[in-house]
Amino acid sequence: MRSQILNYINGLSLGTFTVSNDMPYDVNGNALYLTNPKKIYVDGEQVVTEPLVNALDGPIIDSEVTSVSIYFSADAKQLPANYDTLVANLRKAKNITTIAGIHRRELDASTEYQGDLIVNSMEIRFNKVI
Repeated sequence: MRSQILNYINGLSLGTFTVSNDMPYDVNGNALYLTNPKKIYVDGEQVVTEPLVNALDGPIIDSEVTSVSIYFSADAKQLPANYDTLVANLRKAKNITTIAGIHRRELDASTEYQGDLIVNSMEIRFNKVI
């Protein structure tokens, strides 16, 4: 699912932002998205499987939740002209139609300030019954 999200983001009009194929790991204790403003990082997939229905002598139905996080930052004093549009379009990544079998799509987004940077993080969760 990470690759589908990267394809979706690469298809957007990014303006002065770019997409990194690197994971948003830390270098010397600093996250890459803080050291490289206006670069969008997509984290690896996290998969959690939980029981949904456990019937006696019946089928076991599980819910599989795959989450992918997106991180980026920009100068808070001089936001790029396309900042609001980019944030709105990145939020729409949860609606990607190339990911099949999903019965619920969720998004948690947050914005915080770190020094002169505005930092955005989004967690997209795709739920499916298996």
